[in-house]
Amino acid sequence: MSYINNWDNQVTKHHKQSESKIVSKYKEDFWEDKVEGFIPPELPDYNDPTLSFLQTHLTPKSNILDLGGGAGRLSIPLAQKNYLITIVDSSKAMIHAAQQHSKYLNLKNVSTSHSEWQNFEDKKFDHIICSHVLYGISNIKEFILKIQSSINKSAIIIMYDKSPQSHLEEIWELYYSEPRINLPGMSDLKKVINQLNIRYQFFNIDENELTVYENFESLLNSVSSQIFVSHSEQNLIKLSNILNNYMNHNNDNFSFPLQSKRKLQAIILER
Repeated sequence: MSYINNWDNQVTKHHKQSESKIVSKYKEDFWEDKVEGFIPPELPDYNDPTLSFLQTHLTPKSNILDLGGGAGRLSIPLAQKNYLITIVDSSKAMIHAAQQHSKYLNLKNVSTSHSEWQNFEDKKFDHIICSHVLYGISNIKEFILKIQSSINKSAIIIMYDKSPQSHLEEIWELYYSEPRINLPGMSDLKKVINQLNIRYQFFNIDENELTVYENFESLLNSVSSQIFVSHSEQNLIKLSNILNNYMNHNNDNFSFPLQSKRKLQAIILER
């Protein structure tokens, strides 16, 4: 059995299923209107489980590539701790935000590159961080092998045990009357890494609560966006009925049943 082929096929089928439900096309840069949520705070919380984990496993003041680093949510706080940072991301809007935020903080140790990983220059880094990037990556073998060949010390890959939207699969099936094809998660990545015969260490970092919505409107807007429900009155009524029956209600709050937590995990690839 080829876990590499399984990963690539699963990603392709997921994207194809998603595209079949999208009524209006996304902007060329998917992340353009989502940047704000990925800009790090001016005063980072270094007790954040992910930042704390990274600092434990990174050599102080080392040369780090943040692969798919977006607006620098993780790497700009590391730059404030005197790490030498390079952020590469395929989103022009995210890279622009990282540049502006670094400039605002007067950081001289942050460089950026607007590039796909496969087109990024061949260059060595002490460490590579790749956080919540791999779920939707096809050609996973080439992606991982390039990471492995670009490190002097280690690469830290952070993911949830399951894809970030896997908790919506039952709502998807209730709405569309077809099973949701989820993206791969960490359990799938471990099989790929084993097949590539790359040495690694595995860590459980934390458990994250799923979002609890303070009102029904915010729940409806969030879920409709994530499962590609157009905002026609008929469609929203249908989804509202599903959510009212499916979600847990506590006063005005709405939470997901059963899967109240998801596991945040990491793999460290070694040279």
